[in-house]
Amino acid sequence: MSEDERLAIWLDVLLKSELDLRPSQGVTREAQKGPQIPRIIILESGDFAGYAELRRAGGAIELATVVVDPELRGKGFAHQIVHQAWERWRQDPVLHGSQLGGQVDLSNPSLVEKGSQVVRGPLISFTRDPAMGAALVGGGFTMMPRKRRASRLWLWNSDFAALPLRIQFAIGFDRLKRGLRLLFSEPSRIKHFIRNSRNYRLFVRIPENAERPPPRLHLRSEREEGVPSDVMGQMDAVAFTMAEMETENKEITAWDEGE
Repeated sequence: MSEDERLAIWLDVLLKSELDLRPSQGVTREAQKGPQIPRIIILESGDFAGYAELRRAGGAIELATVVVDPELRGKGFAHQIVHQAWERWRQDPVLHGSQLGGQVDLSNPSLVEKGSQVVRGPLISFTRDPAMGAALVGGGFTMMPRKRRASRLWLWNSDFAALPLRIQFAIGFDRLKRGLRLLFSEPSRIKHFIRNSRNYRLFVRIPENAERPPPRLHLRSEREEGVPSDVMGQMDAVAFTMAEMETENKEITAWDEGE
């Protein structure tokens, strides 16, 4: 049995049990399509511990289908996934649809000094899971506040509307296609998504701070002994990120309110 087949069997079980994730395409198709998808695979003692996919969405890169083996949750594997996603996002030109090596213009001194730009759009992720939210914030993401915006005619609060229209249309079209497929294959998932739609939060990492080390990684080296590092990492990361958000505290909604 190949590694792709082993992964497909493991992933098939989790995709069928976790309604927040995309539906499984079946073991055979997952094994065939898997190598063609930009993905992150975390191993623990030779066994699969975590998995995620990276998708292009109108210029953005979406970190999606993030899953950790139920028996290994709470051990920091989500943080590893987020960290690897950041590394791929800032270093992999193919992920962004660019040519390897980029275009070299020797007449432009700034381009020669800095090299070609890899990161072109934001790295984004949607989740309603508090543990995943903590991992994203610890990885340098910002939880976007929900507020009234012009693209929604100021009728309701939205975090999704903070994205550029091109990205909004790309994600909306992707979700529409997935919804139509689910309508005929797994209608129960549509009910689940509709029921929990307001609980999903948008997390974003912008290209301007692509080279900035994640706060959890940066603060770990400065931390003194005493309090467990993972606990301090999440506390420091949340404080670091929230301090940078250009918004009032009242605009940041608590997780348990689901607003």
